[in-house]
Amino acid sequence: MRRLHAALFGLTLCLGASGAAAEPMSLNVVLAPKELIRLDFQDGSRHFVLLSQREGTAEAGGAFAGAKVVEYGLHDVVPGDGAVARGYLAATTTGGDVAYIKWQLRAVFVAGAEGKTGIVDNGHWELAGGTGQFAAMRGVGTLLLEFVSKTDRRYVLQGDISPAP
Repeated sequence: MRRLHAALFGLTLCLGASGAAAEPMSLNVVLAPKELIRLDFQDGSRHFVLLSQREGTAEAGGAFAGAKVVEYGLHDVVPGDGAVARGYLAATTTGGDVAYIKWQLRAVFVAGAEGKTGIVDNGHWELAGGTGQFAAMRGVGTLLLEFVSKTDRRYVLQGDISPAP
């Protein structure tokens, strides 16, 4: 009998948890540097650490259309080997709501076309907090970072946001 009650209780929790559907979200933004602080290792390794503040306006689509986005990032890079980066995005919608997005990525240098070195940047994000429509929400998803120019970066976030339990 206890097993039946435990099974029914577990089923109730599962069904109750599935009542709130997650909403797909995407954020696509090119960020340009506003402030960069760089530490270059003087040991011949070309290793550097970059503190970055980049800004941009999100492209059309979804809750973040037209949002002003600011990146606060820490990028630890060893050229030719790889990189680890993490930070926060503060995305302020046209209505004034703010989403604080915590992100992390791993970059790997690979052989590219015509003998040039390429880079693959992939990671994940989570909604760390917010105001207005993002208050009391949770979210998680994937992150792709693309090099638009020598200084500008495109952040492409895909995932889901839903009310916190």
